[in-house]
Amino acid sequence: MLKLSTQRIEVPAGGQASVTLTIDANGKAPGDYVGTITATSGDTVIRTLAGAYVEPESYNATITVIGKQGEPVDPRSAEIYDATTGAIVEPAFKDGVATVRLAKGDWNLSTHIVERSGVTVADSPLRVDDSDLHLTVDARQGKAAMTTLDDPSAELPNWFEFGLAHGAWNSFGLWGGVDITNRFFVIPVRQPGLTYTLRTLWLSKDVSPSPYVYDLVDRRTGGFPDDPTYNARQQDLAKVSTTYRASGVAATGTPLAALHIPGASLMSLVGDIPLPGTLIQYRTPGVTYESGLQVGTSMTFDGGTLMKRGQTSEVWNAAVTGPSFLLPGGSRTGDTLTFSAFGLFADAGAGRTGSDAAATGTATLAKDGKVLATADIANCEVDQTEECEFHADLPAGSGAYTLTASMRRQVPYSTLSTGVESVWKFRSATTAKEQPLPLTAVRYSPAGLDESNRAKPGSTTRLPLWIERNPGSAEAEATSVRLEMSVDDGANWRRIAVVPTASGWTAMVPNPRTAGFVSLRAVVTDTSGTGLTQTITRAYAVG
Repeated sequence: MLKLSTQRIEVPAGGQASVTLTIDANGKAPGDYVGTITATSGDTVIRTLAGAYVEPESYNATITVIGKQGEPVDPRSAEIYDATTGAIVEPAFKDGVATVRLAKGDWNLSTHIVERSGVTVADSPLRVDDSDLHLTVDARQGKAAMTTLDDPSAELPNWFEFGLAHGAWNSFGLWGGVDITNRFFVIPVRQPGLTYTLRTLWLSKDVSPSPYVYDLVDRRTGGFPDDPTYNARQQDLAKVSTTYRASGVAATGTPLAALHIPGASLMSLVGDIPLPGTLIQYRTPGVTYESGLQVGTSMTFDGGTLMKRGQTSEVWNAAVTGPSFLLPGGSRTGDTLTFSAFGLFADAGAGRTGSDAAATGTATLAKDGKVLATADIANCEVDQTEECEFHADLPAGSGAYTLTASMRRQVPYSTLSTGVESVWKFRSATTAKEQPLPLTAVRYSPAGLDESNRAKPGSTTRLPLWIERNPGSAEAEATSVRLEMSVDDGANWRRIAVVPTASGWTAMVPNPRTAGFVSLRAVVTDTSGTGLTQTITRAYAVG
């Protein structure tokens, strides 16, 4: 592709000399071709970057955007995308017109037009054949996308979420300061494979006896409909009665929710509520919602639940808070081990994970009793998991390893799970590709605790427990589970019998006759020889 006219030149003293670089694209496939020209004279070396781009068969596409007043306008944003590959071209507009060079094939143009009269969204097919083409996006063709509700006591804030998904491409974002009732428009189009999602949140005016929120989603497939109106009725929705417990002490928490689609993120539903507290949520059936709760610096969330019409209930912030494996926790790639301590503070709900940025601790890896690496762990946040990761270089071949993750916290919003420690023992060998580590977690869901996660003094708590495995790791049945309890923060331990059940095991824990806390320690081994010793200090309260 890149050729020089000569391999040697002579430069006269105080003068100049040149060499010609020739680009020969004959027979070359489309794409980037890069190289470096290196000139050497004695100890002097000069390098010059060189490159060429071979364009596939392409043509000019001229796009004109017309606003609602009939005049050309520059859109707030515009993306030309390939639904098959997800490739994006961003046109630059001036006075409502943009010209771009596009390879032959099928493209789509996604346009957001923002004017004083409102926001108009369009998604237009853009097929490039054998000649230049012109496309006009006319906001005057937009239809009002509206959501109505048969509850006059609910208010609609001036914000909404809107997303598009088409093959490998998607776009999702929050729009604020826009009146969704009459200032958001979509241009009808039939587009196989295109889905649009409009989410609105309606809040109760009266929070007595419990605040409630309507989380409504209008999802359309096959393009933008001629009538983009969603008429929601309370009786057709899924009703979720949610209880948010306190962790041994009164606090405040922020209920969170998001749609289970790319680009969506958990956001506050009604702001802070007192803990313990309740919230009634009405949701659109047929849509998968992710839920969560933030209390202080702790965050718990689930992997999403498909809503069905009718009534259900959920409990959040229930003891026992401890390790979980909703998300991958560790892997080996070649001879490098990676471990994430993010999921060490999940509440008792199945299918959840969680962390607390206030917790601090260490991770240690040993082989045959010899410590290979150790590191501090802190600032475990959902969007900053790097600081919560532990990396270690391993010797080649197979060996027996012990991985320990230990974290502690002292926070004003919780007197529970002040210490969480997991010690895993497993065998591992050099891998050709990333391989999940055989890590496990014991999950607990004690019955009969009150809204502050307290048992009555002198009572007996039924304690169901089950095992979660690191996603993707080899399945192996637990051969033994030993459970111990402590009422003095781990100074002394007492063994508790466990009985196998269809989904795990159950223990009956005798609570002390005076106020305090119950700590739990579990020792698990499985048929592959993998072992776990998990300790949770102050698993739940008594009193």
